[in-house]
Amino acid sequence: MKRLFFLLIITLLLTACATVRTASNVPGRTIGVNGQKSAAHPAQDAPLIGISCGGSGTMTTLKTTYSDAVRLAGGVPVLIPVLRDSTTLSELLRRLDAVILSGGEDIDPRYYGEEALPGLGEVNAPRDTFDVLLIRAALRQEKPILAICRGEQVLNVVLGGTLWQDIPSQIPASGLRHRQTEPAAVATQTVTIEPGSRLAHILGTTQIGVNSFHHQAVKDPAPGLLITAWAEDGVVEAYESLPTAPDPYGKPLGRRILAVQFHPEAFAQAGDPVFLKIFQDLVARARQR
Repeated sequence: MKRLFFLLIITLLLTACATVRTASNVPGRTIGVNGQKSAAHPAQDAPLIGISCGGSGTMTTLKTTYSDAVRLAGGVPVLIPVLRDSTTLSELLRRLDAVILSGGEDIDPRYYGEEALPGLGEVNAPRDTFDVLLIRAALRQEKPILAICRGEQVLNVVLGGTLWQDIPSQIPASGLRHRQTEPAAVATQTVTIEPGSRLAHILGTTQIGVNSFHHQAVKDPAPGLLITAWAEDGVVEAYESLPTAPDPYGKPLGRRILAVQFHPEAFAQAGDPVFLKIFQDLVARARQR
């Protein structure tokens, strides 16, 4: 009886060891603390994409369209709150792989050497300070940048360009409605894209319907930027960096910058695979770093 008892114990021990070995070799599983199994994380090396937020005072805000677009494109969204401490911003950016400059209020025209015109809309001084610090830190660290709406405008200003403060009053012959009332996932105007440009390559077309929620726009592009898309009235709708042009810190801009005036994140969140490509391109650029 004793012999049978010992044989039974040995058999059970061998079976348990075999089970542990098998579990440790199951694809998609890992053995964690105390031998507990945990699911593997296939997206554990997905790039971290920082998204600038809006707000002021005690509030930081951002539409979910931005984070959803990043997630759908294969990145991990990280919200960057409105900060005015350049050291903290720089430390945060070191942990990120790319940056999205989001939309928001008008930019104070003093940043590009002009006085405010009557048509200027609401400005947000803390946000202006934050965006300028964020852009300078991102350029110093050579992070890939996707700039959207206000982000496109403020990036152009930081790099040395200017803006139309108010399209209706400064370009009265435009006749185009740049501030739609329709939902954000509805295209209300058509833009023409420069053939051979990166945006044309990404979207696979040289003409596309977009949404429009702005009354300011790029006037004079900064050095090192190439305008690549226009609305029907000639208003700038996109630009990209010239690869060999230097940034303010003397480093080649390369393919770091892509900027659009419209809101591709709204279409991406709604399930449009074409506009999602803009975010997939950013994720791919982040991975290449």
